[in-house]
Amino acid sequence: MRGAYPTSRKLVIADPGTCIGCKTCMAACLMRHDVPNDVPVPRLTLVTTRTISAPVGCHHCAEAPCADACPTGCLYTDDEHVGVHPDKCIGCRNCVLACPYGAVDIVTRPAPPEPEAASEQVPATCAAEEAKAPKPSARDRAKAKKRRRKLSTVVKCDLCVDHADGPACVAACPTKALRLIDPQMLERGKQAKRKAAARAAAAYSTIELNADLDEGE
Repeated sequence: MRGAYPTSRKLVIADPGTCIGCKTCMAACLMRHDVPNDVPVPRLTLVTTRTISAPVGCHHCAEAPCADACPTGCLYTDDEHVGVHPDKCIGCRNCVLACPYGAVDIVTRPAPPEPEAASEQVPATCAAEEAKAPKPSARDRAKAKKRRRKLSTVVKCDLCVDHADGPACVAACPTKALRLIDPQMLERGKQAKRKAAARAAAAYSTIELNADLDEGE
């Protein structure tokens, strides 16, 4: 069951005023995931228009619509992030349709072949014996088809949770356009906005306020 108030959820956002569109973040993400048992695909995508250049990735929503749309539990959400169980993906693409940021992709690749049975590995000694060999049963044909099937995997930002140095994209950005936002930063931002709003309310005061008391805060 989801926690009512996620305590340590983070996300990576980009400052479009600082981003130069170099795609270094995408290269760093690809390199981070170019390891065995992973998919070497960037988890964020650079988007450029006439006025904006910024990479877009998963926001790790507290009420993640991608996780809600997933019928197999491949996508899940906890107090820290929206994660993936790759072995549960069936390639339905419900998550791709549900994500409001376009930050979820499905990658399809050939499944590794199943090991052949010992009897199938023994070559026929002659044409006559090969002719006498029984034809493959429906079950054998189904197995052969399964060996040729494809595997689908959900690809999305995982915040590099298994790495102590944090998201590779943030560390690689040459202009520091990418920032890792955590609850503490969000709280500081809210407090600053509340103070600014309170100061703006001084214009509606019915008596004159002492502005000197507000200096230095």
